[in-house]
Amino acid sequence: MKLAIAALLMLASPMFAAEKSVAFVPAKPDPLVGDWKGESGGVVAQVFLLPDGNYRANLLTAFDAPEKPLAVLRGTRSNDAVTFTGDGWTATITQSRFAGSKGSEQFNLRHVTRTSPTLGAPPPEGAFVLFDGKHLDAWAKKAGKEWLKEDGPAQWKLIDGGAVEVVPGTDCIITHAKFGDCHLHLEFRILGSPTNSGVFLQTRYEVNINDSYGRIDGSSNGGLDNCTEKIRPRVQATLPPLAWQTFDIDFRAPRVDAAGKKTESARATVLLNGVKIYDNQELDSPHGAAGRLGEAPTGPLMLQEHGEPVQFRNLWLVEKKPAR
Repeated sequence: MKLAIAALLMLASPMFAAEKSVAFVPAKPDPLVGDWKGESGGVVAQVFLLPDGNYRANLLTAFDAPEKPLAVLRGTRSNDAVTFTGDGWTATITQSRFAGSKGSEQFNLRHVTRTSPTLGAPPPEGAFVLFDGKHLDAWAKKAGKEWLKEDGPAQWKLIDGGAVEVVPGTDCIITHAKFGDCHLHLEFRILGSPTNSGVFLQTRYEVNINDSYGRIDGSSNGGLDNCTEKIRPRVQATLPPLAWQTFDIDFRAPRVDAAGKKTESARATVLLNGVKIYDNQELDSPHGAAGRLGEAPTGPLMLQEHGEPVQFRNLWLVEKKPAR
């Protein structure tokens, strides 16, 4: 009895209390947030808002560079200007210019808007059009923990402009059709922070979607979170929240023999916003909740609902014949 009471007291203590969920904060258009670039080369910058309302700027040698930032600056707004300091730099954004110096080093940048080269890519002849902005006929609601079973029609909402938006609490959606080797194109839009979503190939192998713009640690947008062992994307190729982004994924399903035993692991090449972040990456057997499904030659595609709104559009898939 004493042990039982002690156990209950431990569970009731703050150390064992469940973590409080972080409230979703919708992103707001901000002309300062995003990418900054100079006319004569040199450093570039990525500026983003912090939860406390202040700004942060990462100075980089180039967008999508594999190395960590050259410097990290913190900025505070005063009237129409934001003043930044950090790692020996001082800088200011004012009148559409981001200028800074560190001793004899200087930069002078303007805001630029980068877009994915595959944004709006049309489905080729013979492709499965999974979502064209008009209806969700290709999809069904996932049946709770039964990830391979359908539970009625998809309950996400259609948005003007040809997109569909995750409705928190309505569960993930899966395709009626099952796929093996394929090329997948999809476009997505992050609406705020925190965001946790993803596309699951065969409902098993997750390509993560989150708001990692400007971050130098934690889960990366496009990361193969549940099917690689500490292998991060080659570069941080994500765009700011509210920008439309793209995945172009070549997936090779696992190979199994006549007895159902896996003989070769699945593989994936992932391009985020046209930048290759995984190249023919060998995939582990799925970890976490997807692990209970095992592996198979085919499976549905799944889009994840994880409590926050995310938008999707222009989803299509081309099946590939397995190489002999």
